[in-house]
Amino acid sequence: MTKRVLFLISDTGGGHRAGAQAVGAALDEIDGATRFEWRIDDIATHCTFPLSKLGPAYSAALRYAPPIYGALYYATNGRRRYKTIVRFCEPLYRERLRDVFTQYQPDVIVSVHPLLNHAALRARADAGMQHVPIVTVITDLGRVHEGWLLPEADLTVVPAREVYQRAIERGVPPERLRLLGHPIHPRFEDVSGSKAEYRKKLGLPEKATIALLMAGGEGGGKLLPTTLGLAKAGLDFHLVVVTGRNAALKAKLEELAPSLPTPMTVLGFRHDVPELMRAADLLVTKAGPGTIAEASVAEVPVVVYDYVPGQERGNLDYVRTNGIGVVALSTAEVVSSVRRIVHNQERLATMRSQQTAIAPRGSSRRIAELIAEIAKTGRRPTIPAAG
Repeated sequence: MTKRVLFLISDTGGGHRAGAQAVGAALDEIDGATRFEWRIDDIATHCTFPLSKLGPAYSAALRYAPPIYGALYYATNGRRRYKTIVRFCEPLYRERLRDVFTQYQPDVIVSVHPLLNHAALRARADAGMQHVPIVTVITDLGRVHEGWLLPEADLTVVPAREVYQRAIERGVPPERLRLLGHPIHPRFEDVSGSKAEYRKKLGLPEKATIALLMAGGEGGGKLLPTTLGLAKAGLDFHLVVVTGRNAALKAKLEELAPSLPTPMTVLGFRHDVPELMRAADLLVTKAGPGTIAEASVAEVPVVVYDYVPGQERGNLDYVRTNGIGVVALSTAEVVSSVRRIVHNQERLATMRSQQTAIAPRGSSRRIAELIAEIAKTGRRPTIPAAG
């Protein structure tokens, strides 16, 4: 028997697709008589203008006008305001999304994007598929956007207690909530070697203190000034910088590296990030919720140096509140913060213990098991609401 799972995303940032891929990978691991087929659909590609340009518009806004994007985020983050946006956008996607449902015939629909929850509900009705459950998997932290919180969804999976409480406040019934952690790829759980083993494998110095710098798959934002600030600070450590798909930045840093006082390894896009995190003593990163969750599993304290206005603001509060790192939003603050903590073993150990306490162990596998059960039975399981 085969059951179909349809993941709805929009490629506005990499986190939504990464979350869907993580759960999909966990679905592939499930043994038994039932086979699970899954597909990720970027719904914007089915829409008419302007929603069809949502991904490029998002990237352009973050590159050239982050404050404007933040203002739009807050302007839509209210119950009445969001309903107005939904009414305006509905004609642009409703018919196309209905066609996606009827063509694929999923056994469960999983929304991994805040703008697609209401859309999925209406398109499901249009397709006459009310019997197909809709599950929302939230991939943000803190006080998440109004669009994530749909009381009518059959089930909502939340990544943290702060989000669970926010959902309750916004009227999501407790029996429709599951606190299962952020969906990170199962391979982050499966790395079991020692720090020394991974350093040897990656060609990194075994005895040095290592700071790992990242900025997401595109390697943009403040990565260059942050790298140069740390590399010129004269701190006694080794920098590992992951530039992602930003080949120009990689070439620039490789050219500059020999003239900088701090030893530095420059890497491009990598598939071994779980091992890199295990090899590091400290992670300096933007405030992507997936990266923060991955760091907690890897037990590597974080210094957050950048964030997407509005969307990732709650992630800063999450880092501070849970004591898993520090927030430093200028190059000078990053250097000062790293200087204070990088050789403070007691403070690093405290941050690691906090990460152990909140790490989303087995999150994607638990979410996959839940979705698999819903796909097979056609209804949400009757288990304790916060379980």
